[in-house]
Amino acid sequence: CAIGWLICKVVFYSFSVNYRIFTFKGNLLVVPMDGSHWIGVKAIAQEMGRRGHRVTVVMPEISMQMGPGKHYNTVTFPVPYDQAYVDSVMAKNTEALEKSAESFMQQVQSKMSQFQAIMDAIHITAETLLFNDSIITHLAQQNFDAVLTDPMVPTGSLIARKLGEFIHIFMICVGIPCSLDLKAAGCPSPPSYVPRFASGLTDRMTFMERVFNSLVSIALFEPLLCRLIYRHFDHLAHQFLGEKVSIAEVLSDSDIWLMRIDFTLEFPRPLMPNMVQVGGINCKVKNRLPDVRPVYFRFQLLLKNTKATPIVKQED
Repeated sequence: CAIGWLICKVVFYSFSVNYRIFTFKGNLLVVPMDGSHWIGVKAIAQEMGRRGHRVTVVMPEISMQMGPGKHYNTVTFPVPYDQAYVDSVMAKNTEALEKSAESFMQQVQSKMSQFQAIMDAIHITAETLLFNDSIITHLAQQNFDAVLTDPMVPTGSLIARKLGEFIHIFMICVGIPCSLDLKAAGCPSPPSYVPRFASGLTDRMTFMERVFNSLVSIALFEPLLCRLIYRHFDHLAHQFLGEKVSIAEVLSDSDIWLMRIDFTLEFPRPLMPNMVQVGGINCKVKNRLPDVRPVYFRFQLLLKNTKATPIVKQED
């Protein structure tokens, strides 16, 4: 009798554990980046919410594409600009892309002006969110299990580090300038094998091309770009977290990297075990193509029952 009671307790315990596992509903915080980066993040937020998880998306009151959804909640924060400012930034971007008849120096100046306008908007939005004490306090009280964010703008990573060391961090990105994502994930990226961004090289390089690729990664384009983009965020990290830490160190806290790439469209390169390729995750699922086989068989039957002679054009 005692043995039977012990078996019943073990079975009940196993059932209760499995029940809790299969009915687990997580609490997910989403801190996205505006623009086209929002498309892939929105697809995940919608699907996680549809499956019953509690999803909270933090977004500014004024944005380019972000907005409420059916399967997630939104927390908006005020920003010190209006829709006209956002439209002007987008207009500069369009203008820089259309000016193809300008001289080389004029094109460089236009690109730098457009780049600076975008970075100013990103920095203003990040500062407004990070130093909004009421929003950060509210998020800290929600007991989130995980944070999904875009490392291109490391605002979500800074918030996740502020919320606590036991929160899981999921990144979704195509890639970060100056290969900061690879450095943060500890992923090997030898310049003799992996071509650098905007170098125009492939994974099959001559000796001189490898030398040029090494110069790009060490002394030229990548360090300059990293300094232009993430120097301000290094300063924000020190102010917000109260510790002297770089953005690369903050990004290294990430548990999973969801890479919006596909191995068939990329050059071969090493990836770490926590880097998962999810290319096409933002593609909308279309209806299946109609079955054409009945039409094909009817066409074959029509040809067999038709006594038609082929028309042959005679040469003169």
